[in-house]
Amino acid sequence: MTSLSTIVVDLTPLSPGGDNGGAKIFSVEVVRRLAASRPSVQFVLLTQRASHEELAALDAVNVRRHLAVVDGDPGSGARRPRLARVRALAGKLPRRVRFGLGRLRLRASSWVERRRRRGLLRELEADLLFCPFTSPRFAEPGVPTVCVVHDLQYRTYPQFFDPDDALYRDATFMSAVRRASVLVAVSDYTRESVLRQARVDPARVRVVPHRIAKRIGFERPADPQVLRELGLLPGRYLLYPANFWRHKNHEMLLVAFGLACRDGLPVDAVLVCTGAPGDRQRYLAGATRSMGIGDRVRFPGHVSNEAFATLLGNAGGLVFPSLYEGFGMPVVEAMVAGVPVACSNTTALPEVVNGAAILFDPRKPDQMSQAMIRLLQDVELRARLVEAGRHHAARYTDVERMMDEYWTVFEQSVAGA
Repeated sequence: MTSLSTIVVDLTPLSPGGDNGGAKIFSVEVVRRLAASRPSVQFVLLTQRASHEELAALDAVNVRRHLAVVDGDPGSGARRPRLARVRALAGKLPRRVRFGLGRLRLRASSWVERRRRRGLLRELEADLLFCPFTSPRFAEPGVPTVCVVHDLQYRTYPQFFDPDDALYRDATFMSAVRRASVLVAVSDYTRESVLRQARVDPARVRVVPHRIAKRIGFERPADPQVLRELGLLPGRYLLYPANFWRHKNHEMLLVAFGLACRDGLPVDAVLVCTGAPGDRQRYLAGATRSMGIGDRVRFPGHVSNEAFATLLGNAGGLVFPSLYEGFGMPVVEAMVAGVPVACSNTTALPEVVNGAAILFDPRKPDQMSQAMIRLLQDVELRARLVEAGRHHAARYTDVERMMDEYWTVFEQSVAGA
């Protein structure tokens, strides 16, 4: 196969903390594993200033960082007053016209940015550009590009997105469709979504599932201090690890948990919702107090890997009511940890759990509440789910296989360039 000497990885969309959700976990882990599995290959990580130092943890003999986006650059988060005025005027136009104009504006902006950054990959002697956050913003002619597509949620639930955010996601996806040598989908569901939403040769869209469910290492001793600080007892709480984005469906979860408390959930049972803090977390915390369940719901914020391992490994069950998932890593992490799962029957989740979880309609709180009660109360069902989950999750723990799958995609992209 074709030899690869230098791979440039675009990590400029990565933000500090937990704002990127599962995409950040995947991106950091896949870079670490790829570099360890291919020590003769050089990996150059393109970064933005905000997360440049955080990514120093990835530095190795064959891994170095290159600051590619600085404060004030497009994509650095800086807002320009003139653009804000343009957006305000555009907001008065019909949505279809506004969306079309937005696409043109973003394509023009992308063209200007590409011209400004032209030659960076050649300067870095790149054999391949890898874009784990989808966007091929640094792509150049003659350099094969591989883009990972995590989901196309903005097309299914546009109401969950700010118009500018939806435009940016659409421009990013369509740019990847045009410019990537290969698109990697994280599940069969995501691949089908790509083929349904874009005119793209099916041969250019490959599936590489996340096989990093053992990334945390649940075999390490749990930290009892984590449970003490939250007032939790092992096995007496349900865990929902998710940022507080609207598609994560926290409002319906709280309604369902309130029903479960009324209908037979043990009085000492607690719900724990981890995720990056912000306005929605504060709103949801206020809602629990209004609903009379404030003393039974915990919001610990964004937690470290070590704290998450303790919280997940000691949970009585994982409940995952998301309306949309391109994959859904927490459900297989729970299976690896021997924790029973109840999750939504939508998008990629039925594919990922493959019968090893209780499925419910995430729009029906009565179904969700009964699933939570069964997770904690039905001893025989819990045992079956744990056994089935551990057996099924084995296919998501073979990291070496995942690295080989990505390497095959890389080599084929270079060979076909």
